[in-house]
Amino acid sequence: MPSDSASPPFADTAARKLFEALPTAAFLINPADRRILTLNQAGRRLMGDDACRADTTCHHLLRQQAEPCPDCPATHRQMAGPADLRATSIRFADGDECFLKYCCLPWEGHPLVILHDVSREINLLRATDFTRKELQAKLVLQERREREVLATLTHLEGMIDHIPEALLSVDESFFILKRNRATAAFPNGTLAQRCFELVGRGEPCADCPARQGFEGIGEYKKRHTVGSLYFTETITSSPGDRGGLLLFRETTRQIRLVEQIRKQQDSITAKNQVLEGLASFGAYMQQEPDLGLVVNFFLKLLLPVIDCEAGAVIVNDIRPGNIVCHVVRGVTDLEMNRLMRAYLSRDVQTERVDAVAPEALPWRETRQIPLLGTDGRRVGLLALKGNDTCHDENIFLFVEPLGACIHNRLLMLKLEERANTDPLTGLFNRGYFHRALEAEEEKFASLNIPYAVVVADINRLKQANDLYGHEVGDRLITTAADLLGRAIRTGDVAARTGGDEFLILLAGTDSAGAESFVKRLREEILAGAAVSCGSGLEFPVDISLGFAGTDQVAPPDLIKAADHRMYEDKNAYYQRHPQHRRQA
Repeated sequence: MPSDSASPPFADTAARKLFEALPTAAFLINPADRRILTLNQAGRRLMGDDACRADTTCHHLLRQQAEPCPDCPATHRQMAGPADLRATSIRFADGDECFLKYCCLPWEGHPLVILHDVSREINLLRATDFTRKELQAKLVLQERREREVLATLTHLEGMIDHIPEALLSVDESFFILKRNRATAAFPNGTLAQRCFELVGRGEPCADCPARQGFEGIGEYKKRHTVGSLYFTETITSSPGDRGGLLLFRETTRQIRLVEQIRKQQDSITAKNQVLEGLASFGAYMQQEPDLGLVVNFFLKLLLPVIDCEAGAVIVNDIRPGNIVCHVVRGVTDLEMNRLMRAYLSRDVQTERVDAVAPEALPWRETRQIPLLGTDGRRVGLLALKGNDTCHDENIFLFVEPLGACIHNRLLMLKLEERANTDPLTGLFNRGYFHRALEAEEEKFASLNIPYAVVVADINRLKQANDLYGHEVGDRLITTAADLLGRAIRTGDVAARTGGDEFLILLAGTDSAGAESFVKRLREEILAGAAVSCGSGLEFPVDISLGFAGTDQVAPPDLIKAADHRMYEDKNAYYQRHPQHRRQA
């Protein structure tokens, strides 16, 4: 193995650990001279520790050639993604031969070669080919035996019943003249009067070569399916007359064996496709910071693997009732808007229901698969066209890492969210509020989901500061903030935007809902609220409130309209309490 000084410059320890933890063999190349810098643990198990000496190059290791491959992908320093898969074989010193598929992709500033050991598949194909040839040899021997029997049939008619295959002698009109005991294996073997009745037909087969007579027919073979059994029919002209001889040989076992081999080959191909897709997806998630592009890559990989023509992914935001991104394949804008409206409903967001209502789904038959984070909580939704469950194993192989990736990205967003809080009250600040407001405005424009804004302003804060000190004033602010924060729902946003000013965003709410919220604040939350001033004295928590909803006010004027109502409410308060006006 190369010394540590020759190892590639990993960006950090996590990158080295990720490289070592790759489940498939891989090594990094120095693009300047194609020398192998390091093998990972799986590579050392596959190739041996001596495979990566200081003078070993990738073309010598993989191709046993002195010069680089003319189309070597490692020469392209600006590789945009994985190169095409290539195949090679390596013969070790002990005589064992290893068959490999490999591809090259950029990683940590160096070409990364990922090796897939396909020796087992190659050996299986060789064994299958040997079995096929053996079967062919058996078939040739069997047909030779049949020809010998037919050549001597006129001399051995007494032994016809000892032939294991169904043997018939028919005239020019297809009437059965003689049959052996083997014909009893057919469902209608003893009752059939003409040969085509033996295989369940009411008239001669359309492709029967004896429609114009058996003379000069030579030897012709055709296949029949009778119930669950398969037969190969050999047709020849009878020696000495104008009729024919028909030999039916059951080939059910051979055909089912061929079908089984084909299914195994298809299964191996499908599994290789899944493994390659998972490897590509894992590498892409590590490299791509944009979650929308990660989800797009996920859907692009998944749909061909599960033979699905259309699908959609919705990713939750850290604030309930919002989404970070959505990606679709084969879904119209109208269908996707209907799906997102249903997904953003309060019943789905609060998990009172497990799935989106069928009438909101893009297709009549739709599978809904929740995307779960590492804590088991839903972080998004995958909708797939159709209800085929035979690919569930492959689906969850892709869904699980996507859910973990989304979960990690949302945790990062939550860390960023903490930087947007007011240090005194713990509520959000003005910047965060306006970003949330923009998100609601976008949902209103695209999905017609309403929202409302409430403006709140504490009354008599200056009087509390003057009479009892700023500590009581701060307590008045934090108490008001606590009451407002407890009054809102999950998905709403409460923010402190000034000394005694607050803004509340009510998601999915119209003017009537905002009015009901303000009424509940006054009559239930704020009624009788007060802060202690010491010596048994209390100062009341009075807040002036104003509201506006998008069903009555255009989004650009929403805060202005709510602020106007708040000042009307404040004036009404001081009209009821004129003694506090000068000390407000």
